[in-house]
Amino acid sequence: MIPKRSMQFMLAGLTSLLLFSAFPLLTLWPLAFVCLIPLMSAVKEFSARKTFLLSWLSGTLFYIGLLHWIVFNPAVEGWVKPLLYLGVVLIGFYLSLYFALSFALAKWLAVRTRMPFWAWLAVCLPTLDLLRSQGLLGFPWGSLGYTLVPWTNGIQMAALTGVYGLTCWAVLINGLLFDLGSRIWNQRAGLPEAFRKPKTIVMALGLVLLLVLPPWLGSLAVRSVEKLSLSSLRLNTALIQGNIQQGLRWDKEFQRFNFEEYKRLTLEASAQKVGLVVWPETALPFYLRFQPQYGNQMRQLADQTNSLILTGVPDMAVDESQKELFFNAAFLFAPGRGLLGSYAKSRLVPFGERFPLKDKIPFLKNVNFGEGEWTAGSDTIVFKTPEAALSCLICFESIFPGIARNQVNKGSKILVNITNDGWFGRSGAAMQHAQMAVLRAVENRRALARCANSGISMFILPTGKVVQPTPLYQQTVTVESLPLLGIRTFYSRFGDVFQYGLILLIAIGIFIPLVKKRS
Repeated sequence: MIPKRSMQFMLAGLTSLLLFSAFPLLTLWPLAFVCLIPLMSAVKEFSARKTFLLSWLSGTLFYIGLLHWIVFNPAVEGWVKPLLYLGVVLIGFYLSLYFALSFALAKWLAVRTRMPFWAWLAVCLPTLDLLRSQGLLGFPWGSLGYTLVPWTNGIQMAALTGVYGLTCWAVLINGLLFDLGSRIWNQRAGLPEAFRKPKTIVMALGLVLLLVLPPWLGSLAVRSVEKLSLSSLRLNTALIQGNIQQGLRWDKEFQRFNFEEYKRLTLEASAQKVGLVVWPETALPFYLRFQPQYGNQMRQLADQTNSLILTGVPDMAVDESQKELFFNAAFLFAPGRGLLGSYAKSRLVPFGERFPLKDKIPFLKNVNFGEGEWTAGSDTIVFKTPEAALSCLICFESIFPGIARNQVNKGSKILVNITNDGWFGRSGAAMQHAQMAVLRAVENRRALARCANSGISMFILPTGKVVQPTPLYQQTVTVESLPLLGIRTFYSRFGDVFQYGLILLIAIGIFIPLVKKRS
């Protein structure tokens, strides 16, 4: 017989494995509805402190597995490479703190209120996910709700609640299955009698409703949005996946080759009379603003194809103190009008595009961890043209719901996400990143065109349906007619109101028992 403590560790590890399997690479998304049950069982009789420790271990194992691709970054110096393995472990430790805190807080609240632990967990886990996305180190990667993206009917509630509502829903189903399973197991000697108890009947009905009602309502929402899309204006959009080798892209000797490849592919796409051509993040890896020969050729290409061309480029400016500032940017060229405007990425990848506080730590100042030294942009830019009002999400900005929401509220009719995920090989990174962009389309009912240097490029309809996803590491040109919807969803208008309601529940759960105790 397995000792009780060993069984608890095994159950915690099983939750780590199930969580990992629910996300890409494996994408076994139905596991989202059962993955937390082993850990719930392991901490059933634990105090809040012990619950925190075991959940921290489980979360750490999950995040180390999920973020395995960090060690594949070829840009780091050779002697620093082993530190990436340590970095993945430390990031796992950090991110799992929020996971563990949600379990511990749920346990603490369950002891002081009449709500069961699993119900509080459905409140606490999305709340800690929201906190995890805030601040200098904000990184919402791995939120449970993203695993459900392949189930188009199931994710439609995101137009009301965002990803946090999906996480809450998945945890509730985990909890009800766990509670019902525990009751049935404890009363297995008299099963017929167990199913006659009112509480068991109510819980079973609640489980059925949670499993059936959201996807059924979601199917109605999909049909409604598809009907709107049929009658809307459309924009024929081309995605140019250049698949330029990472090392060559930044070699000055290959600038001309790089540009000519994108020009050739754009001319190929123009045969289908496209209104918008999208090139990926830093498709032109040089300071286009200060190289007029290429700037002129971009204008000529826009004129020749009669298309808007959105491309990723590095950009530079000088501040009031004459300090040079470098930006990860996007430029939009229009036929007959030249350069219409630019957008500088406002949310930088911590430790990837900027090392937080590196200039404050003397022994790290001159060490290259493979990160860039970009400056964050400060404005929400919507390019308003006669063809369409469009906005750009650069790289991992697509994982922050608030950025896309702000762009839509400023008038954007189509979202464009440009990225370069070629740093991480055939790991889970590209698929995980692409999957998260789908919810930005559903939350705001906007078509989203995602263009990646080496994949995955794809079109996402306002229902969340993915069209023409490209394979990794192949040069492709894809064209799709995208609807230009102007509706604003509940989520677009009010943001994370659902999540704020969950935070209010936690506040009530904390303060009401304290008031009762004093009185």
